[in-house]
Amino acid sequence: MIEIVGFIALFMLFRLFITKSRERKLLYLCCLSFAFSALIALYVKSPIGGVLAITFFICSTLSSNAIAHTLGKVKD
Repeated sequence: MIEIVGFIALFMLFRLFITKSRERKLLYLCCLSFAFSALIALYVKSPIGGVLAITFFICSTLSSNAIAHTLGKVKD
């Protein structure tokens, strides 16, 4: 499972640097942050790792909301 999520994270990182569209870059960045959260949860097998993964997931959710808001502003 770690390998699959890691591959997705690397693929999103690659796409982030390749694409020229700002909107797509923000979406890839959002996906990358959620992949990091999943990697933390899968890799660290302790209660502190779970707390760290939950904290990172909450911060990723807040950043994805900021990205969605930015995309809405870019469309207008």
